[in-house]
Amino acid sequence: MNEYIKLRNIKGNAAIELREGASRLLLCPDMGGRVFVEVAGIVPHRIDLQAAAHPGDDFNNYGGNNLWPAPEGGMYGFNYKGNEWYVQPVVNKQSFKTVAWDSNGAMLRKRAALLNRAGTVMETLISREIKLSGCPVMLENYELEACLSYTTVDSFKVINEVQADAGLLAAWTLEQFDATGDTISFCIVDNPYQTINFDYYEHPGKRISYYEKGFTYRTDGRSRGQIGIKVEARAKQIGFYDFDRRLLCLRCNGSDGNGLYFNIADNDQPAGPLSAADNYSIFNSDTDMGAFELETIGAAKVDGSLIQGSELISDTVLAVFKRVEDIECFIRKNLGRAV
Repeated sequence: MNEYIKLRNIKGNAAIELREGASRLLLCPDMGGRVFVEVAGIVPHRIDLQAAAHPGDDFNNYGGNNLWPAPEGGMYGFNYKGNEWYVQPVVNKQSFKTVAWDSNGAMLRKRAALLNRAGTVMETLISREIKLSGCPVMLENYELEACLSYTTVDSFKVINEVQADAGLLAAWTLEQFDATGDTISFCIVDNPYQTINFDYYEHPGKRISYYEKGFTYRTDGRSRGQIGIKVEARAKQIGFYDFDRRLLCLRCNGSDGNGLYFNIADNDQPAGPLSAADNYSIFNSDTDMGAFELETIGAAKVDGSLIQGSELISDTVLAVFKRVEDIECFIRKNLGRAV
């Protein structure tokens, strides 16, 4: 019995399961609307079964695909009470309500009051829509054991009046995967040397390798680090591959790109909240969690001087190939030669 089946058994009727061929997706409204998948018997997501069975008052890091309010740190951070890092109860514990559901997807909503580090309260209506979306054209010439693709449409609508000098807000998805010695994350982008924002943590050094049409980041869950990918770079997508499991993941930020991008990082942001503008991020954990994250980031919608909210559209593809050689071919075709 794999981790996905164990989680499904724990959640019972509290979760929504969607199926597509030899793959399935579990949506958990009472776990922050997190998404977990199984593809041809492989469970790529990190799943904390103990937290799922016995959630607590502190941070319940269940794993899977999760929605967060950005920024995390800085003067407007949602994850700080003074200098203490914490997760607000409305994010950590408050359930979504299922307002629509069929065999192809579901719509979740909740109303939540978010408090930022500056003391500003944002009354928000949070929506998360999940839709199965079919395997993409770029994989149609490869032989696959199975493929599961889904789209999330995540939004925060600010109901009360919030001035832009009192806070910022953006939708942010963190998709968390189990790391192995063979998990390599990548970004497909035309100007890789001008793409990366290294201001999150210490420079990851030799973990980054550059190619003609992108770069890779060794995300083995053994060295904490994070990089951003600048909006201006116009990256096509990010992803990861694992030859041992014949597994490929692709993530694409499908948002319209309009709005205000800002620094979402969990650091002091000494140059201020507008010191960075990323629409993707990749996080690698220490060995204590043994995981990594592929993240998509939305923009704040601002009307005059008021914060309206944020919408983020993200596409995730998870495919198990019949042959490792085909994954190698895909990577060569899309990243080009090492430089």
